[in-house]
Amino acid sequence: MDQPGIVMNRIRLLLVVLVAFGAAAACSPNESGRDGELGASLTTRGAGDLLSTGFSPSEGFSPSEPGGLGLAQLMRPAPVGPTLEQQTIDSLGVDFGTPEAPLRLIEFFDYGCGFCRVFHQDTREPLHEQYVDPGQLYWKSVPFITGNWESSVPVSLAAECARDQGRGYFEAITDLIFARQGDWKSASAPEELAEGFAEEVGLDMERYRTCFANDELLWRVQAQTAFAEEVGVEGTPTFLVIGIGPIVGALPLERFQQLFDTTFVLLAAEQP
Repeated sequence: MDQPGIVMNRIRLLLVVLVAFGAAAACSPNESGRDGELGASLTTRGAGDLLSTGFSPSEGFSPSEPGGLGLAQLMRPAPVGPTLEQQTIDSLGVDFGTPEAPLRLIEFFDYGCGFCRVFHQDTREPLHEQYVDPGQLYWKSVPFITGNWESSVPVSLAAECARDQGRGYFEAITDLIFARQGDWKSASAPEELAEGFAEEVGLDMERYRTCFANDELLWRVQAQTAFAEEVGVEGTPTFLVIGIGPIVGALPLERFQQLFDTTFVLLAAEQP
């Protein structure tokens, strides 16, 4: 039997190898217009057990220094949401799978990131089918604003208003937002396209329009953006594998499978 800590060290080493040689693709900070650059990076800041219900950012839920058109738009006043004490990890993002799963992951992405689109369209569904649906992996999706794309704010708010009507609507509108990414990123009125997405997925439009026009859930976009900043997210997509570390970039499907499969084998070996 492995000594305590050896298993996790082996998994972390595997993670480093996978990222270093996986040609990870990620949208980097302060990037405007481009979809991203090839590259990979690792950070350990904030990579602890972030899914515990008691977590809250040390500085509160607001980006500290607006650094782009997207963040400037995000900083507009929002209607009063939950208090800081009520805003825990459990209140943010969208959850998939069971919390009792042996492995847990938080996905951070910006709807404007081209590599996030590639991951969502090519890799996310197979991973959910293979690991989330059978109960092996608990997955929290956290859309936030990097500041690179101003139009990310209205479509992110649209996604939150869709989520308010059910997780299935959130998934459906997310599919559309990524599929039509080139349209809304270049549109002069992305709000109109977002409304079209809402109609297409079958939302209660009166409820949606009230939610969107009144910024009812803007606090969630703000909170999720502050959460990403708090844990040190520096590129999108970023995946925090709880207890192991972060993956930055849209790694190929087989790289994720190698990491997850090896992790499950090592975790099983650690059991008495």
